[in-house]
Amino acid sequence: VMEVDRFKRYEEDFLNSMKIISRGMRQLDAAAGNIDVVISSSVEIEGELSEAEGYLRAMDVEFRSISSNDKKYAQQKLTEYRDEYKETLQKYQTSKFNAEAQALKGGPNARTKLLNSNQRLDQSTLLLEQSRQALANTEKVGNTILTDLESQKETLMSASTKVKETRSFTAEAKQVLRSMGNRAVMHKICVVFTIIVLL
Repeated sequence: VMEVDRFKRYEEDFLNSMKIISRGMRQLDAAAGNIDVVISSSVEIEGELSEAEGYLRAMDVEFRSISSNDKKYAQQKLTEYRDEYKETLQKYQTSKFNAEAQALKGGPNARTKLLNSNQRLDQSTLLLEQSRQALANTEKVGNTILTDLESQKETLMSASTKVKETRSFTAEAKQVLRSMGNRAVMHKICVVFTIIVLL
């Protein structure tokens, strides 16, 4: 159940990133040669593309742990989102190429700005990728620990149930022994009484 909840949370985050990307793409397409709009839109879109890819990977990790009942839904969604991501990435690359080509008509100043911006984007993307990888590893370890804790909880609950059952059996056994003891005492009294009568 926890894996499904985490999958749905990543799914929601992915869809939010895709909405932001769509908005950025509209801005990029409407840049009309404005180099600053091209740069700011590209920065926003590439950041969100990286985030969306991270959410896809996280969903894939959770998918592997999901029970067979929910696996079909998760598999279908994951395939659908991967296709959507690839298509969006291709559209962005085309839009960016066209927007940059139009902006470069603005002269040497626009070209310098664009080159500097692309260098910073490459560096930021690399740093983001490294951070995301570290986060994914940490999350994987966290998920393993959570799964272990869930397993231990089930074991403890099972042990607790067995302890309660044992207590119940012990109480019943005590009652039976007490009853047997009472009967033994009554039997002795009857024997003694019979002996007295016979005398």
